[in-house]
Amino acid sequence: MTKIISFSNQKGGVGKSTICLQTVFYLVEAGYRVLAVDFDPQGNTSSRLSQSDEATYTGTPSVRLFDENMHEIQPMKCVRGMDLIWTTKNDPELSEIESLPLNCVVNPITNLKASGILDNYDYVLVDCPPSLGRKLVAALTMSTHVICPVQVSGFALDGVEGLLNTIISVQEELNPELENTGMVINNLKRGFEEDMITRDELRKAVPDLVYKSEIGVRGQLDVANLNGVPVWSIKKTSAREAGKEIRAVIEELMEKVG
Repeated sequence: MTKIISFSNQKGGVGKSTICLQTVFYLVEAGYRVLAVDFDPQGNTSSRLSQSDEATYTGTPSVRLFDENMHEIQPMKCVRGMDLIWTTKNDPELSEIESLPLNCVVNPITNLKASGILDNYDYVLVDCPPSLGRKLVAALTMSTHVICPVQVSGFALDGVEGLLNTIISVQEELNPELENTGMVINNLKRGFEEDMITRDELRKAVPDLVYKSEIGVRGQLDVANLNGVPVWSIKKTSAREAGKEIRAVIEELMEKVG
């Protein structure tokens, strides 16, 4: 059965695209057939995976998944071996999905199933938008699993309760098969007392929902994503350390997904 995993948070800048990208690289290197779907209008996942100019994008853009009866879907082939259903940078058409009737959220999974392309993949990874809306609900509706990257600095935890409530609502109303794999702490400042206290409080409050593995502040992850490569392929000690942390998170995710 194809596993469809959403990388989700209702707040931007928490690392969902970073962890999504590195998971794509990990699974492709492991020999799996992987499709990435970019529901984030910023288009960062698309630009990093395609490693090409937007003018050369081919196949079906993600906004078309919201059409009714869109049964012919053609993913784009990417140079590193994954396939991609893409969006352009700051895509206004994808942003305008929020003006469609609420029932549009079921169209992506309906179209993917009707097209038969899910049979071509072991994993489908969905980069979600950083806000609640039709695109996020559609991603959760089509997914078998969801992972929620969070940060414990400042106000970064403010949206966590809302996100968990959104997941529960989707499970109850649209997708009872959706499994919440939990929250992974990203960009943890380990030498910063306030971060460590907040981290410990979060683990105490919802121990079953927080990944054992966590990711510190790792600049090499930004370098890797900018260049569209797995961080563990960078020949620097700091990149190797970042690679160990992100791989530990991905391996824990894979264990939860089964």
